[in-house]
Amino acid sequence: MRLIENRRLILLGCAFAAILCAGVYFFWPGLPPAAMLACLPPGDGPVLYVDVSLLRKTGLLEQLAGKPGGEEADYRKFVDASGFDYRRDLDAALVQWRNGTALFVLKGRFDEDRLAAYAQSNGGLCAKKFCTLPGSVPQRRISFQPLGRGVMALATGSDAMSAAAIREHASRPAFVPPSAPLWICLPASSFHAEPDLPPGLSAFLEALDGAQRTILTVEMNAGGFALALNAPCASQDQARMIAARLMRATATLKDLIARSGKAPDASSPAAVLAAGTFHVERTAVRGNWPLSRAFFEGLGR
Repeated sequence: MRLIENRRLILLGCAFAAILCAGVYFFWPGLPPAAMLACLPPGDGPVLYVDVSLLRKTGLLEQLAGKPGGEEADYRKFVDASGFDYRRDLDAALVQWRNGTALFVLKGRFDEDRLAAYAQSNGGLCAKKFCTLPGSVPQRRISFQPLGRGVMALATGSDAMSAAAIREHASRPAFVPPSAPLWICLPASSFHAEPDLPPGLSAFLEALDGAQRTILTVEMNAGGFALALNAPCASQDQARMIAARLMRATATLKDLIARSGKAPDASSPAAVLAAGTFHVERTAVRGNWPLSRAFFEGLGR
C-alpha cells in the first residue's frame, strides 16, 4: 500500500514539474534586463535599455516615433518582407555602443525564417541561424542570430561577425540594472564634452568626471515623469565635489536663461536641465529632473 502511495506521489510530482516547465516555456516573458545585460561580451561603453512594451501601453511610443504610416519607404519594405515591425513586435531593447559598433539584445516576436530570407535576398548570408548582410554604407555590416525563445542578438559595425559575441551568460555585468522602464548607463570614459552636444549638456557631463559611472533612469510617479541620476564614486568627498559641480552648472544655466529674457520651451533640454536638484547619499551623487509630457512630445518631432 505504501509503495502505491509513493508511486502516486512521484507521478503527481512529475506531472506538477511538467506543468511548471510548460508554463515557463509558454508564458515566460523572455530575459529580464539583468540577463539581457549579461548577454553582451566583456567590454565598456554606454548602455541603453528601453521597455518598449510599456511605452506602447502608455502611448509614449507613438509620440516618440510618430503615427504609423509615416516611416520611410525602405522601412516599410523591410516590414513587408520580414514580418517584423518594432511598433508591434518589439517588447524591450538593450543596446551598447563600442568604438563605432552597436550591440543589441532584443526581446519580442521574431519570424526567424522570414528574417533569414530577407537577409539572403538583400545580399546577405545565413548559416545555422546566424545571418550577416550589408548595411546602408559599404563599411557597415549587420549581423543577427536568435538567442532563444523571443530573444534576438543584433549588431551593426565594420565586423560582419559582431553578433556572434552576443550570447547568454557572455559576461558578468559591472553594475546592477535599475528596475525603471528606461535607463542609460554611462561609463567613466563618457564624461567629456562632445562637439555635437548642446553646451549645457556638455557641461553636465564634464561635471560628472570622477564618478565610477552614471545611471540615468526615467521613472513614472504620481506627478508624471522624472529623470533620476545615480553616480557612485570612490569616496564621499569625491561625491560632494561632483554634486557641487552639478549645482554650479545648473546655476549657470539658470543665469543664462534669465539673461535671455524669455522662458525656454518646456520640451527643450535646457528647460529640463535647469530644474535639476542634487544631493549626496553616502558615496553616490543623486539627482532629479522633472519631465513633462511636452518633453517627450518634443523628442518625437
